Amino acid sequence: MRYIGFFAFLACRVLPAVAGEACGKPIQVGWDEWPPYHYQGRSGQPSGYAVQLLNLAADRLGCELVYRKLPWPRTMQQLRLGQVDAAMQALKTPEREAFACFAPGYSPTIVRLWTRRDAAGRWSIRQLSDMAGQGELRLGVTRGDSYGAQIDQWLKTPPANVHVDISETLEISLRKLQLGRTDMQLATMATAPRELARLPAEPRIEPLAPKWRAGEGEYAFSKRSVPESVCQAFAKSLQTLRQDGTVGRLYRTYFSIDYPDP
Repeated sequence: MRYIGFFAFLACRVLPAVAGEACGKPIQVGWDEWPPYHYQGRSGQPSGYAVQLLNLAADRLGCELVYRKLPWPRTMQQLRLGQVDAAMQALKTPEREAFACFAPGYSPTIVRLWTRRDAAGRWSIRQLSDMAGQGELRLGVTRGDSYGAQIDQWLKTPPANVHVDISETLEISLRKLQLGRTDMQLATMATAPRELARLPAEPRIEPLAPKWRAGEGEYAFSKRSVPESVCQAFAKSLQTLRQDGTVGRLYRTYFSIDYPDP
C-alpha cells in the first residue's frame, strides 16, 4: 500500500506538469466586458461565468492563461492572425472555422429582435421569413457579431425591403434604435439588457416574440498559434466539467436557473 500511495502521489505531481508542457506556452485570451460572462472583477482581474469555466479547464490541464482586454472585432482579427491564442464566447461559423478551432463554452445563445415599445405593435413577425412582408425596415446589426448560421446566411441577401445598418458596437446600434434611426436590432438575450441598462430608460426597448437558438458560445483557439491537440485537450477538460456537474452549479450561480439543455 505504501508503494501504491507513493506512485499515486507522484502521478498527481507529474500529470499537471505534462499537461502544462502540452500547452507549450501561456495561452493569451482576448476578452471584453460582457457581464455576466466576462467582466473586470473587484480584484482588477477578469471574472464571470465564462472566465471561471475556462480557468477551471486550464487548471485541470496545468495551462497558464493570460487575459488581454480587447474590443471584440480586434480580438477576432488578432485570432485570425495568431496574435492572440483564444477568444471568449464566439459562435462557431464556417468563416471562423477556417482560422479557429472551437471548444464548447456551455453558453447557449438566444437571439431576439429588439424594437421600441411604442412601435412594437407595428410589426407582425413570428419567423424570419415574415420580415419580407413588413414594408421598409431598417435593421441594426453589430459589426463582427454572428447571430447563428440561419440568420447570418439570411443577412447576406436580405429581402429588398430590409436595409441592414451596421454599427461598430451594440451600444451604438441600440442608441440608433432609440433615436428612430433604425426600426429593429438583432441582439442576444445576454447582451442587449446589459447595454440597455447603460442607455436612457426612454424610449423603452423590448424584444419581439421570435427567438432563435443560435448555438453555443464557444472558446475559439487560433489555428496559427495553438496546436490542435491543445484545443482538443481544452474541449475534453470542459466536457469533464459538464459531466461532473461543475458547469451546472456554475451556471446556476450566475444565472439563477438550471443550465438550458436542448
